[in-house]
Amino acid sequence: MAQVLIRNVDDEVVARLKRQAERENVSLEQKLRTVLARAAKRDANEFERVTRSIREQTRGAGLDINAIIREDRDR
Repeated sequence: MAQVLIRNVDDEVVARLKRQAERENVSLEQKLRTVLARAAKRDANEFERVTRSIREQTRGAGLDINAIIREDRDR
């Protein structure tokens, strides 16, 4: 597993995260792992949502990729 060192984190941010960790009965380190994992997953979920939306919007549009490429080459 990788290790990450983050410098210059605002003291109040660290204090809030420590309080959250205490309420959840986990270490600050575990709390930060959870926060980072959720943030990364949210980005992946957002990407999937956007690509699904684009697919739905273009479904049945009759796009011919070969024609598009030929048209672009002819410019």
